[in-house]
Amino acid sequence: MSGADKLGYLIRALSRTKRKDYENYVVNAIWNRLAMDDVKPVTQQLVLWPDGRRSFVDLYFPQAMIGVECDEAYHQRQRERDREREITITDVLRQIRGEDYRALHVDVSGSYEQVERSIDDCVRRIRAEIERRRQANEFTPWTEAYVDYKEFYKTRDAVSVADDVGFPRIADAVNTLCGSEYKIFQESWFVPSVMRQWYGDRYRVWFPKLAIGGKAVANGWNNRLSDDGTYIYEYNEDADLVDPVGDGDPNDIRITFAKSADPVTRIQAYRFVGVFRRISNSEDGTRKRYQRIETVFPIHRTPCLPIHR
Repeated sequence: MSGADKLGYLIRALSRTKRKDYENYVVNAIWNRLAMDDVKPVTQQLVLWPDGRRSFVDLYFPQAMIGVECDEAYHQRQRERDREREITITDVLRQIRGEDYRALHVDVSGSYEQVERSIDDCVRRIRAEIERRRQANEFTPWTEAYVDYKEFYKTRDAVSVADDVGFPRIADAVNTLCGSEYKIFQESWFVPSVMRQWYGDRYRVWFPKLAIGGKAVANGWNNRLSDDGTYIYEYNEDADLVDPVGDGDPNDIRITFAKSADPVTRIQAYRFVGVFRRISNSEDGTRKRYQRIETVFPIHRTPCLPIHR
């Protein structure tokens, strides 16, 4: 990774706390005192609660599974709610990474000396965990601000929603799945001919562009991913989209890559969000609904003989 790429990422990531003076001070102090340029800081890490609400961890280090929360004065009046929130974050992140998440806190309601000691203690704990993982060969250095999908999937046998890797073009995602060499695709919903070698017409690939600010971005098609990632709602802002042949088609199964912008890098890309099956329309009958049935899908690197029907 070039120094310019890393600098650009850090500038955007560490400035996401603007208008939050205490949080901005704590986040930048921890990052600078840690002084490890192979450790990736993530600010405002989105965490989804089981009930659909959203939370944000002020500063998160995914390589260490440690997050830092800046506790301002109002936190003293809601300790129990914060404790429950932390338990929920722990549960959600464990589902994603398969290991425990640890939350550290900096109470900025105290004196300058107390805040400084708290920041230094967080840095010490983060550094200790990173060094422990290095010694145990469990640490992967941060080398890329923008993940190269070709390198990432070179040795993997499946795509997963946990990967959070972007594909610049539709053809790039299809080629990764199928070992094909397509140059371009215009459609956003189709069955690649090479995929029929393994699955016949069982699956389609789908590349919806997610709505921005609640508004459609592709010819009136409004596609929304639910907060927990398990449903997609689809309708056209200019026309009634109720399926004329029935309320849902269980044979409509889609390997889905949704297009959206990374909140830090601002790069638009298609990301695998799961395999979805068409289910019943929304209760008011105006939207199609798709439910996620798989969070991983296998990668085929070489062609095979056509299937026999």
